[in-house]
Amino acid sequence: MITQEIKRGDYNAFYPISELKMANVNRDKVLKHAENFKSKLNEFSWMMPIVISSRGDVIEGHHRIESAKLLLQKTIPAYIVDWVDTEKETKHLEAIISLNNGNKPWNTLDYLKAYSTNFIDYKIAYDAYLKNSNNISVGNVVNLFFGKTSKHFKKGESVIKNHKFSFYLVEKISNLVAKYGKTYIQAYCVREMIKIAFTKTYNDYKALDFLFKEYAKLAKTDHPAIASITRFRPLMELYLVEFNIKRNANKNER
Repeated sequence: MITQEIKRGDYNAFYPISELKMANVNRDKVLKHAENFKSKLNEFSWMMPIVISSRGDVIEGHHRIESAKLLLQKTIPAYIVDWVDTEKETKHLEAIISLNNGNKPWNTLDYLKAYSTNFIDYKIAYDAYLKNSNNISVGNVVNLFFGKTSKHFKKGESVIKNHKFSFYLVEKISNLVAKYGKTYIQAYCVREMIKIAFTKTYNDYKALDFLFKEYAKLAKTDHPAIASITRFRPLMELYLVEFNIKRNANKNER
């Protein structure tokens, strides 16, 4: 059996930080994480190099670079690979996600923001999140546009099934939170409303208008169900049953 030699890069212990090109497609850097690396560097020195392409594009180690800058370093140890085509943003992002998930795990917002650079549906959802971030969690925004977060979402493969319906729900939920606040419109109850919308009232705007009015009444009166994940959904589904009974009765009378 012939064993194929695995590719190896080159090592430069003193790569100039000024020549590094930070990735435009990477997630946002977190100051706290950089400060954490700074403490580790002070205590243990350089134990692990960053990973860059032959062009100087950073693939892994963005927080370590920020830590080095905080320590006023001019150079950084770097492992240089020539087989990742960082000129193509999709390939660059693929390598970044693969390596970074072994360090500080990517969260939902990291994936949404990163893929918004190259995929229009992700950009639409990301822009909606930015516009409504004070009122709707990023997890619920993703649920509103793509459904439950899955491996497809993390690979940049999710698509928006119904733009009109998603934006309708975004507006309804955002307005509700803006009026009553997150104390009365809890994120987990919003998640349950989204599930009802997509599984029981899909494209049924009249039924949803009714349910959102009932939700507003619950918030206005501080009903116990708005703070109970076990009571909220059954109550909203009961309202939906009552609405459908009345609607069908009105149809039969005509």
